[in-house]
Amino acid sequence: MTEKTPDAAKKKKKKRLIVVLCAVTLLATVSWVLTTFPNLFAGGKKNSGVTTMYSDRNISYLFYESDYDLDPTTDEDYMQMDRQLWYKKGNLAIGGELDESAWIDYNAAVRFFARYFSAVITGDAETYNSFFTERYYRDNKPYERFAPQRIYDMHVEELSETVNNDGSTVWMFNVEYRIMKNDGSFRNDIPSDGSKKLLFTLIGGADGVVRIDAIDYYRRAN
Repeated sequence: MTEKTPDAAKKKKKKRLIVVLCAVTLLATVSWVLTTFPNLFAGGKKNSGVTTMYSDRNISYLFYESDYDLDPTTDEDYMQMDRQLWYKKGNLAIGGELDESAWIDYNAAVRFFARYFSAVITGDAETYNSFFTERYYRDNKPYERFAPQRIYDMHVEELSETVNNDGSTVWMFNVEYRIMKNDGSFRNDIPSDGSKKLLFTLIGGADGVVRIDAIDYYRRAN
């Protein structure tokens, strides 16, 4: 029979204390991660492939689960975000409601963006698909569907406006916005709350209908 000495008992007690402290630290760390990055676990999923949209590099992001019945206006956190449309041209910079009537004094391209973002926020893929020219669809496919998006921080900057001899007008715009709790069904090239500047080419026909002819991304400098 082996008899425990006082020193041995102290060492065993110390080891138990260390184990308890390690367990508490681990639980605290896990709790912090779950609170700070909720989409990494519950409610999140790994992108089933690499970036396929406006990007010159392959990245996989973690996205929230898609909710095709979502009403973004019921999300209190989202409603606290800046949901205005911001328009910039030269020294002019103005924000307004995401309503076409709020932009009646501006050109047709600016009013178009009010319709564009409204369709994305409501998840209206059918209306969204109607915003593009036939030439755009030569290299791009229409959406079958995408979930309603919590889009905010919407900025459009008019770079140029050209009126052609046939009465059509071509506009170039820089476009940036963020998606809260991005599910990847509309944009899989940016993470939640991330942003990437895109170059939109819009064409307005003589009939006044504005459509997107191209969407390009700015390539990274090598």
